[in-house]
Amino acid sequence: MTLLFKWIQSRKDQNDTAPKLLDECIYSPFVYGPSEAITINMDEVLIDDDRQHAEFSETYIPIKSEIFIFDYGVIVIWGMDERHEREFLQELEPFEVEKIDEDDIEMEELEFYINPNAQSRIYNDVISLRTTKGHMAKLAISHAIAQATKLSLYEGLVDETIEATRHIPQRMAESGTVEMTRKGLIRKIGQLFIMRVNVNLVSNILDTPEIFWSEPTLQPLYAAIREYLEIPQRVEIMNHRVSVISDLLDMLNGHLNGMHGEFLEWIVIILIGVEIIIGVVTITVEAAKLSY
Repeated sequence: MTLLFKWIQSRKDQNDTAPKLLDECIYSPFVYGPSEAITINMDEVLIDDDRQHAEFSETYIPIKSEIFIFDYGVIVIWGMDERHEREFLQELEPFEVEKIDEDDIEMEELEFYINPNAQSRIYNDVISLRTTKGHMAKLAISHAIAQATKLSLYEGLVDETIEATRHIPQRMAESGTVEMTRKGLIRKIGQLFIMRVNVNLVSNILDTPEIFWSEPTLQPLYAAIREYLEIPQRVEIMNHRVSVISDLLDMLNGHLNGMHGEFLEWIVIILIGVEIIIGVVTITVEAAKLSY
């Protein structure tokens, strides 16, 4: 993140950057060209002495595109068109670590507008911001969106793992054994263990960010976005699925230990057999010598 922060700093003249490090997140404006956002204007119109109604109008206001880069590999971009988004992501490629396959990349697309007459919120996948000034409300929303995106990646990996291993217990039920070599069994155990460790790590990522301890006014907005994106419910479902993987891992470990014990038993049996054969041969030779 340090090298990335310095790179963003170096783009001040070219892209009007002003990076800030906010715990595990780098924030900065990053401008490729002019951007606009819709703002909702509300005017109250008096109908008569007792009644009035509100008239709404939309206007476009200039904004700066902004980026939030999280240290667990998620980027949230505000106000940048798709062409510039692709250009920006290409420029970040030298800073990538443990790059995932393109098919595993998760993306969330949400629209936003400015409504100075309402609190910041999300409804029907549309975000309403009270103002374009400052970045803290966007930070709270971006944290929740980033966590939901990271969660989507691991949900897919867990589902793929369960699908790829569902035949193992079925074959055990049919044949009473796992039709895998010892090497293949150890490899599968390693894969399941790595998956369980990764899910435990992502569970830490999904905790409430520390910045909300110092900015408690942002906590309600962050919690509301998390709830809208169903993060708590999705985490509970994923943990249940991981428990299935853990059960399978325990079962394979038990089977591997059984295979190892059976292997040792056969070694003991063979050694006893060899010892018996040697004893018989020795007795036979001694008997032959005595007969002469």
